[in-house]
Amino acid sequence: MAAQPLHLNHRLPAGVEFAPGLHERTEPQGRFIVLADPAAIAGPTQARWQARWQARWGGQCLGWVAQTHRVSSLDAAHALAEVIWPVLDHSNHTAVWAIGGGTTLDLGKLLRWRMPQLAQGRTAWRNNEVPTGTVRHSLWCSPTTAGTGSEVTPWATVWDLNGRPARKRSWYPPSGYPDRALVDPDLTLDCPDEVLRDCALDALSHALESLWNKQACERSRPLAIDAARMILQALPRLLQEPGQAHWREQLSAASLLAGMAMAQTQTALAHALSYELTLSENIPHGQACAIWLPMTMELACLRSEQVRRDLQAVFDEPADRALASLRGWLTDLGVRPRDLRDSPAGKFLLSDALNSDRGRNFVAQEA
Repeated sequence: MAAQPLHLNHRLPAGVEFAPGLHERTEPQGRFIVLADPAAIAGPTQARWQARWQARWGGQCLGWVAQTHRVSSLDAAHALAEVIWPVLDHSNHTAVWAIGGGTTLDLGKLLRWRMPQLAQGRTAWRNNEVPTGTVRHSLWCSPTTAGTGSEVTPWATVWDLNGRPARKRSWYPPSGYPDRALVDPDLTLDCPDEVLRDCALDALSHALESLWNKQACERSRPLAIDAARMILQALPRLLQEPGQAHWREQLSAASLLAGMAMAQTQTALAHALSYELTLSENIPHGQACAIWLPMTMELACLRSEQVRRDLQAVFDEPADRALASLRGWLTDLGVRPRDLRDSPAGKFLLSDALNSDRGRNFVAQEA
């Protein structure tokens, strides 16, 4: 399977920049406040980045806020808003620059909407409402993992952990896209192997779920096919040879392409099933999605000839053999696929997921 080139000739609401070493050359325009995951830029390769960036950006950087929350929850957003919104209050033209993994980027998507009162945040985020008088600030996103896709999508995951039961919600306001997506493979240099794997599995899920999706189209499908091919090739190689810049760049490029495809289709059944695994078993999001990919792939192939053709383009073999290849590829990475069709209780969970917001995007869901 040959490596695939990166094509960025697709117009997106987010201005996309992709290059190794991008952040060492970037000169921001205007003032901004940084929301950064300190763990994401604290490895031996990156230890001095924050100091260098702050020295170079000078007075343009109005603050550097540490994002240490595990998930993008209502509590996390509220705590960070207490720090960030007073800075944004001084000028409607101050940008929020989110640097980190998917949790940090999603929180940036919430916090860039400065509401008239802090107390409005929880209700608005929970109900996907934008109160009168809210100011939309520019948002710049720099992913430090190859997998989030959040830098080119308009929605954010919001975990409502205080409810009974806890729920995953979506924040999807008008004009929700970031304004800039700065994708620099060098930002992933110190990503731990398990995080690298799980984020890449999330990106693979974005790509494949864009193919077996009712919203798939002639613009999204080539992006998804290229992304999936690149991830299947690059991830095992990079885990074996972490110092190889080529595979790191391929994985970052694939994550970006998968995000671009997902921005047009949203996700589907595997994501719908993943959230309960994350909540109940504490399985990382990317792995929780990947567990369901073989089952959802088989269901999609039973329903759609287009999906079978697309998967043949991804795997370079017929869809029935591709299914075995995917199972083996996941098993080699330490992921054990599951199938809900083996029990009455599992079939009930599958039916419930098919009728969820994400499940209704799935090509094999009944009309």
